[in-house]
Amino acid sequence: MKSFFASLYKDICLFLSVSGLLSLLLPALAAGAFFFGLSDSSKADMTVKPFAVALADLDETEMSETLISQFREVELLSEVRVYNRAELAEANAGGKTKVLLGADDKLVPSDGMFSDELFADCAAVITVPRDFFYDAYTGDEGPVHIILNGKMPLESALTENIVGSVMGILKSERAAWYAAYSLKAGGEFDPADFDAFCADSSVSIIASALGRKSVLDDRGTAEQMKSNTKNTFFTCACSMLMLFVSAGVLKTLPDERRLGLVDRFVSIGGRPFSLILSKLLAAAVFCAVGVVPVMLILRPDASPLVYAAIVCCFFASFAVMLALTRLTRSTEQYMLFGGLITVASLLFGGTIYPSPLLPKFARAIGGLTAPRYLLNSFTESSVLKKSILPLIIIALIGFIVYIGAQLVEAAWSRRMNALKGGEGK
Repeated sequence: MKSFFASLYKDICLFLSVSGLLSLLLPALAAGAFFFGLSDSSKADMTVKPFAVALADLDETEMSETLISQFREVELLSEVRVYNRAELAEANAGGKTKVLLGADDKLVPSDGMFSDELFADCAAVITVPRDFFYDAYTGDEGPVHIILNGKMPLESALTENIVGSVMGILKSERAAWYAAYSLKAGGEFDPADFDAFCADSSVSIIASALGRKSVLDDRGTAEQMKSNTKNTFFTCACSMLMLFVSAGVLKTLPDERRLGLVDRFVSIGGRPFSLILSKLLAAAVFCAVGVVPVMLILRPDASPLVYAAIVCCFFASFAVMLALTRLTRSTEQYMLFGGLITVASLLFGGTIYPSPLLPKFARAIGGLTAPRYLLNSFTESSVLKKSILPLIIIALIGFIVYIGAQLVEAAWSRRMNALKGGEGK
């Protein structure tokens, strides 16, 4: 125990330097800047101006027409431009558009898509694929494809949120109506009766789906936007704190190993596990101290599961930085790569720029970062599945990489010693 407390005392003293204190203060200062930014924006006009969207109706059924008519009644949408398959084909044939319709009924975007006259000033292009509503009858939930305009990030994010929620509600509503019809018909489907059922149910189903989506009411948009922004700012500041502190506590480990200090620690009775545990405890103490002002400043919408996700995010951040100590040979090299990991995690994790607007490769990288899943704890309904479990997996992978590298290094060292012993004989 003496070696453990000695190591803990050493880690705390080494961290309490100018760089260590800055890593504690910077997230709090960032949170303060975020807070004043939110305060200034709350005094301004936060009403989202109505914007246009385009809709490619490849289904061309009564249900899709009803959906379009309901979308046109949404006050948040200033214009809904509708193009059917024939209109898109005509535009393509005349060379008037830069957007092609793929063989799988998906629009193929190009760099100049939103400069085209068909989609100019649109926040997004929504494609309702062929047989979408028929598939909804049979329970085959095919996707609705959305292409977002990166030059309109706020409007694009709102459109994606609206369409995703509406389509999910729409399919569940349709399944319920279809089940009721099947029960009433007793398994015998009369074509005329079924057509009448579709005509009667289509309007009420879509009206119910759109009516249950509160974000479509622009009166609640400003408050929801402020809450989402606050939670995103908190995720950014909290993740920054955890990554900075973990890197600050662990930065000496590559040099300690290279200079033989770790071997000396073990020779006097210390255990490698105690060495890592002391650094983990030191990082946990500093993160706990640093996260308090961040939470008091920003006051995120945190539930008990969100607090659990914050703890898991700390372990994931520490494990990633711990694994990095095995992949670098010096403190300078470690801090360089640690800084790159921190920036990449915050950027690709969606805390600085919305994830839906990032390129595919960036979203794929973001799926490997802890901030992405901490942010999910505020935005996803299933926090355990979408946030806590992925964070636990990231932490386990980090610890496994560290332990695996340590075992490989130990085996290699034993082999080299055996070879040297054989040469001596």
